[in-house]
Amino acid sequence: MLVLAGCSATPTKPSQGAPGIVYDKPEATVQKAAVDALAANGFEILKSEPEYVEGSRPHKIGVVVGSGGESAGVWLSSLGSDKTSVKVNTAKSSFGIVGQKNWDKEIIAGMDNSLGGHQ
Repeated sequence: MLVLAGCSATPTKPSQGAPGIVYDKPEATVQKAAVDALAANGFEILKSEPEYVEGSRPHKIGVVVGSGGESAGVWLSSLGSDKTSVKVNTAKSSFGIVGQKNWDKEIIAGMDNSLGGHQ
């Protein structure tokens, strides 16, 4: 039997110069949208802090380790009372990497649905 505990990768914060998106909403509103977008995409929320949200998708196991196992991080940075910068990064685990995918676009799309789009 294969034990999968500790097999998910930890997302890393994109570099300072990496492109991000900006919402014309306060940080608390954007943080809630990030939590909701992760959950809607099948992520279990691991951390929910004012400037960081992290979730992990459970592995789907059949004859071999399949999809799932990805972790995603959403970093928030207030740009004032009504603007928030967001950076998203999906990390893949070493097990089942063939069946895993990058969830960045789906997470941003989920946040757009809640917040009405980004810059």
